[in-house]
Amino acid sequence: MVSSPRLLFLLLAGASLCCVAAQKTDTLRQGESLSGAATLVSSPEGVFEAGFFAPDPKQPSRQYLGIWYHSISPRTVVWVANRVAPATSASPSLTLTVTGDLRVLDGTAANGTADAPLLWSSNTTSRAGPRGGYSAVLQDTGSLEVRSEDGVLWDSFWHPTDTILSGMRITLQAPGRGPKERMLFTSWASETDPSPGRYALGLDPGNSGQAYIWKDGNVTYWRSGQWNGVNFIGIPWRPLYRSGFTPAIDPVLGNYYTYTATNTSLQRFVVLPNGTDICYMVRKSSQDWELVWYQPSNECEYYATCGPNAKCTASQDGKAKCTCLKGFHPKLQEQWNAGNWSQGCIRSPPLGCETNQSGDGFLPMGNIKWPDFSYWVSTVGDEPGCRTVCLNNCSCGAYVYTATTGCLAWGNELIDMHELQTGAYTLNLKLPASELRGHHPIWKIATIISAIVLFVLAACLLLWWKHGRNIKDAVHGSWRSRHSSTQSQQNSAMLDISQSIRFDDDVEDGKSHELKVYSLDRIRTATSNFSDSNKLGEGGFGPVYMGTLPGGEEVAVKRLCRNSGQGLEEFKNEVILIAKLQHRNLVRLLGCCIPREEKILVYEYMPNKSLDAFLFNPEKQRLLDWKKRFDIIEGIARGLLYLHRDSRLRVVHRDLKASNILLDADMKPKISDFGMARMFGGDQNQFNTNRVVGTFGYMSPEYAMEGIFSVKSDVYGFGVLILEIITGKRAVSFHCHEDSLNIAGYAWRQWNEDNAAELIDPVIRASCSVRQVLRCIHIALLCVQDHADERPDIPTVILMLSNDSSSLPNPRPPTLMLRGREIESSKSSEKDRSHSIGTVTMTQLHGR
Repeated sequence: MVSSPRLLFLLLAGASLCCVAAQKTDTLRQGESLSGAATLVSSPEGVFEAGFFAPDPKQPSRQYLGIWYHSISPRTVVWVANRVAPATSASPSLTLTVTGDLRVLDGTAANGTADAPLLWSSNTTSRAGPRGGYSAVLQDTGSLEVRSEDGVLWDSFWHPTDTILSGMRITLQAPGRGPKERMLFTSWASETDPSPGRYALGLDPGNSGQAYIWKDGNVTYWRSGQWNGVNFIGIPWRPLYRSGFTPAIDPVLGNYYTYTATNTSLQRFVVLPNGTDICYMVRKSSQDWELVWYQPSNECEYYATCGPNAKCTASQDGKAKCTCLKGFHPKLQEQWNAGNWSQGCIRSPPLGCETNQSGDGFLPMGNIKWPDFSYWVSTVGDEPGCRTVCLNNCSCGAYVYTATTGCLAWGNELIDMHELQTGAYTLNLKLPASELRGHHPIWKIATIISAIVLFVLAACLLLWWKHGRNIKDAVHGSWRSRHSSTQSQQNSAMLDISQSIRFDDDVEDGKSHELKVYSLDRIRTATSNFSDSNKLGEGGFGPVYMGTLPGGEEVAVKRLCRNSGQGLEEFKNEVILIAKLQHRNLVRLLGCCIPREEKILVYEYMPNKSLDAFLFNPEKQRLLDWKKRFDIIEGIARGLLYLHRDSRLRVVHRDLKASNILLDADMKPKISDFGMARMFGGDQNQFNTNRVVGTFGYMSPEYAMEGIFSVKSDVYGFGVLILEIITGKRAVSFHCHEDSLNIAGYAWRQWNEDNAAELIDPVIRASCSVRQVLRCIHIALLCVQDHADERPDIPTVILMLSNDSSSLPNPRPPTLMLRGREIESSKSSEKDRSHSIGTVTMTQLHGR
């Protein structure tokens, strides 16, 4: 008979074991097993769960190890281990052996050994190394990692099944330390059978950067189209691919893409058993999966539907209609007439270069998915050069040149072209002179002149009908006239919110935007007659007030001083630029008001004001933890990427500083104050000015000293901003340090002496990722190098920020660390200077 104390001990021990078994864990440790109904649940959010499941209710004995969403019903599986070998025993198990190998066994292992039939293995034993301490951890991203003291040995993200999740790297070959294998996203055989199906998605082995879906191993089923620097040109849903996918290059992996969900982690791409690549997103209200995108979505998106040298146009019901390109005719006319287009078209008549005749030219074709099998001409740096190369090569059938792709050319067989509903993608088709009649430049010039004449006549009639000058005249035609007639002033004063200008420019969301025109009375009412109690602050060009419009909309009202440095030209800049530039990281201009001598701009209201109000305020610094600061750095970089590359004209801000970074209610950054910005043409790389504007401490050396500015000038200012965000100190506050003349010089000295951690703001030092902060300091030092051509451009900076595993070049030591007064003393006369250090924008300073 068991004594009472012993019985009590056994009961307590049993209760303890039950509690341990009931606890949820995200980790399987060396020598442990997972079997039966036990699962791993990711931490800290508990987004994913891993365990054994039976996908076919008719065959419950066929079990697989999988990963699925923890709190979404019905079960949504995103990864399967033993796809080709389901478990059939009553109790399969997942074991992490003492040698670091993750194994699925058809039964329960004893003491971490594989005494049950092996169904699947991570094959990490041979490359695990001598160290122990192995563990398998399920992450909130959905990845299952095998770790040791040396780091991650194996990751399920490196060996996907049919699903792309946020955080994945889509590469040509699987990363990791083991034998190299090709990374493919392979469909299930059916909805209830996880074994590999007929369709697989992956990157082009030819390194073109395109994504393909193959059928039965090697038959091309669908392709994404080339990456044009913003998105894949063959995919119509631009916002998803613009924000979600980022290209990168690795010396080992080659070209790859990282995918980050645009607004939620509960978003996934799946290759279905029928070959469709589909995107689902969880609807927050019901927690149901919502279909938001899929490809192919019509018959034209199946690969080479119309054969070579033909264009496919989809009808509203998704049916394909094929037409031969100009200068081509069907290869097999009878089959073509019968709807069998697979043989495509052939050229007729031949090119002039084929018959020793001159006169070949190009026909621009708009809104076209570029053909497959393009090749990059690396020796060409502009559009005329690309055109010449293709014209001089008789084997070249078409070309494309853009600032982001460079020169792309094709052979004489153009495959997989279809007409897109959106996207300004132009292909220049090579044709003989006989096919270009009517497309000659003279005809184009005549057409343009006719259009201009009609436009002018229509504008004159419209002006006559309105009996006065409207706001469009002021923005686009009358900026040089400071004085107008009394009647025009009365008309301007009566303009109200009911009037607006519509902008249909190259905006991020593809929608039109309106610039409202407010009356002065409306503005006075909104700001309580510009009351001091409503004043938000005052910059170099005038005060900014908070206002409330009818309906309760809060706005920020910028009232330019009459004697400020910002005159009509600067006001013109700000209105035109901000009205057309629409991006989540740029402040949005809602309207303007220009009665008589007033110049007023109305912006969206930013409740958290500017970055400097938090960053340099000891009471508010703690509200900016490292995660928020890093998000602000990335947001500013995204805004600059739009200005420098993605907008129709490249824009250089020229006054990037903490006070010009506004923060919305979610602490998301927005670049503001475009009064000093300049637009660049497509063939311009830099500009020289004798009027240097900006703020000392943020100005690049070549701009401050010589008046030369470019997109690299903004990169310099961005580097200074990164250092300010990390240190929590103003750039000019480092002038007091001995032998350090600016923040760049001080930071470089600390970094060079291996003391860069001393730069970190004490407020965030204990809780931040020191490794990530040090990498940001390294990137900032690359941005503030003296010579513009040594600084990275913004796309490269974004890649550096997003990929923390790539190596960075060493920054050069700064040599032009000039104090504000030294710059001041090098200028010619006092009357040419109007500047201060740190807070006030410099408006008149003549460069050498």
